[in-house]
Amino acid sequence: MNKKVIKFAASFATVATAILLHSCAMESPFGNGGEGLLTIDTRFRGDVSVVTRANTRAEAAEQETLRENCVVYIENSRGVIRKYKGADNIPSSISLNVGSYVAEAWSGDSVSASFSQKFYRGYQPFEVTEGTNTLTLHCNIANVLASVTPESLQSGLSDLKVEFSHSRGSLTFSEENINEKGYFMMPNADSDLSYKVTGLQDDGTPFLREGKIENVKRAHEYRLNITSEAGSVHDGGALIRIRILEVPVIDETVEIFPAPTLKGLDFNAAEQIVKGSEGFTDVRVLLIGYEGMSSILWNPSANFAQFEPGMNILNKDVMTSLEAMGINVEVVKSKDAAPSLEDGEVDVDEVYVTFSKAFLDALPESSEEYVIEFESTNGFHKTGYGTLRFANSDDAIEHPAPISTAPAPNPVSEPMAVLAHSATLSGNLHDSEVTGFGIRYREQGTSSWTEVYPSGSNAAAARHALRTSAPMKAPSAKFSVQLTGLKPSTTYEYQAFSPGFDNCEVKMFTTEAIYQIPNSSMEEWSTYASGNKNVVFPGSGSERTFWDSGNQGGAVASITMTNQSSDMAHSGMYSAKLASAAAMGIVLAAGNIFVGSFVKTDGTNGVLSFGRPYNGSHPSKLRVYANYRPGTVNLYQNANAEFLTEINKGESDHGQIYVAFTDEAIDIRTNPNNRKLFSTEDTHVLAYGQVTWKEAFGPDGQLEAIDIPIEYFERAHSTAATHLVLVACASKFGDFFTGSSSSVMYLDDFELIYE
Repeated sequence: MNKKVIKFAASFATVATAILLHSCAMESPFGNGGEGLLTIDTRFRGDVSVVTRANTRAEAAEQETLRENCVVYIENSRGVIRKYKGADNIPSSISLNVGSYVAEAWSGDSVSASFSQKFYRGYQPFEVTEGTNTLTLHCNIANVLASVTPESLQSGLSDLKVEFSHSRGSLTFSEENINEKGYFMMPNADSDLSYKVTGLQDDGTPFLREGKIENVKRAHEYRLNITSEAGSVHDGGALIRIRILEVPVIDETVEIFPAPTLKGLDFNAAEQIVKGSEGFTDVRVLLIGYEGMSSILWNPSANFAQFEPGMNILNKDVMTSLEAMGINVEVVKSKDAAPSLEDGEVDVDEVYVTFSKAFLDALPESSEEYVIEFESTNGFHKTGYGTLRFANSDDAIEHPAPISTAPAPNPVSEPMAVLAHSATLSGNLHDSEVTGFGIRYREQGTSSWTEVYPSGSNAAAARHALRTSAPMKAPSAKFSVQLTGLKPSTTYEYQAFSPGFDNCEVKMFTTEAIYQIPNSSMEEWSTYASGNKNVVFPGSGSERTFWDSGNQGGAVASITMTNQSSDMAHSGMYSAKLASAAAMGIVLAAGNIFVGSFVKTDGTNGVLSFGRPYNGSHPSKLRVYANYRPGTVNLYQNANAEFLTEINKGESDHGQIYVAFTDEAIDIRTNPNNRKLFSTEDTHVLAYGQVTWKEAFGPDGQLEAIDIPIEYFERAHSTAATHLVLVACASKFGDFFTGSSSSVMYLDDFELIYE
């Protein structure tokens, strides 16, 4: 008696995994009405001059790296709804509700100052209508460029050095690197690029000239040129002139011509093609070669006895031979627009290979699948690979496992899937008749499994999706389970299971680490020098590595608004005392403390940076021990009345504490001429929580605990937090110089709570 061999397809798991990665576990976009399909074409445009076919090939590696590292977001009014890592991983069509959206893209390295690292950004609002929609998303170079003309070496200055700088970085040009370009990412609070030219004049005297290029623009190059002219004896015999030319960066499109790929027409070429009850149908595939297709080598499996391995199916004699067997090879030649090339177009070969039903039905029945591997090379010398697999017997047909374990959530694209005490894990259902399936897990190093089943609606939805999946689609439906009661910073193993089948691959995930706020108990205090003043801040030493306050601005008026206090404390000896005051008797200096740094003063205003690097975890609330005693508003700036609708002179002052998680530091400017304050509408803000007091909080002379819930915005589900922002102020409207000069807030023992 012959036993039937059931084969479990390893390749199927790969296909299912790819589908899950493309979906990014995102929810459907919000909106009303019908749906449309969106196709995105992402292109990089940078400081590239004339591009030829030769240097297109030479630069392909760099450009492909940009495409691989590109992060593309699609947002609507509710926040980020799609995120893709790698331009080539964007699905060929994306289903979106009809409505308004914004596409954003980033790639490269966002470095403050570099001679080699560039940063690209794209931003494009668009509308989705019913039917097919196409969006071309241009990623333009986002740097400010600086350079020194080589002619400057002839200026008569020896040991010439030119330094360009802003508040966060600098680059120095000398004779050795004068032909290079510098790439700057400008801080939000700094729009000027400074320069300093040093050297020795002919008579040996030092030369120094400093200046500032104001309001520099992205994608513009600022070329510094130094010349000398004959001058009078009183001028030292020569005049050194410095000129700076502003030049828009040449924006030639650099296109990537990918390697050939095998695409099934009306079917998924990654899956096995199975003979049905009425035999096969015609099978047609497409290969595209940019700059033409130089060769397509065909390597068949041994049971394809009629074919020779390694034959080039573009050879006319081979084409004729294949046609006689019932296989047609058709080459369609065309040209495609290519702005990156001098002649503006590139040759394209579309190669269609059709296996007729008659040919496939005539194949002898085989217990092994028939396999043809394609090795295709285009005119840019890029080689791509593809495989077709045919099964014409029960023994050759792959039978996927009834269930499989999905990869662990990606902390970059799914940052909220695994938290400190819980996790959402996924599996793949491949058989709609299976019941009692789920995911089991255990702490690494232990032997006992805990089984978790999907909810009834979740399991039913997976079975329904599998039963109603369209023909030729991967027979897989996703289900998920929720794990609770986990330990922080702990690695767990997990696997999918179903009755009678438990041979699933074991995968692992690690829960988030709990973040401890530095100097949370406010015991450490020190000073740093600002001009001729010593400025108090929470911390040790003289480097502000975490906390700061507005004391640097107050130092101008010899005021210290924030300092240690032993008046009351929850633990240890000290708390932070935030005491608002009147600067020069007329301007409010609000007592405040924040996570970040005071960058500089701008007259009576301040430039700050909110946020410090963070571990990306997701606490549910911030706990702090506080006492607040508001004074009566006695300082009110009428010029800011439009921002002061919540407070009036003679009323009680407002105190506020807020916490946020962001994906970058947030620059703050209080100068009305270029004001930028913290806003939850900022796309870099991922989560937020706050408390505002309009009256006293806490018993007299004592600190009382308050928990501030943290709300995670939709974009937090697809973007990992990199910075913690924490701000407290005894006078909420201090940014507008309004409040009470007698308001006082005490704070101690900040703690992030994980539930």
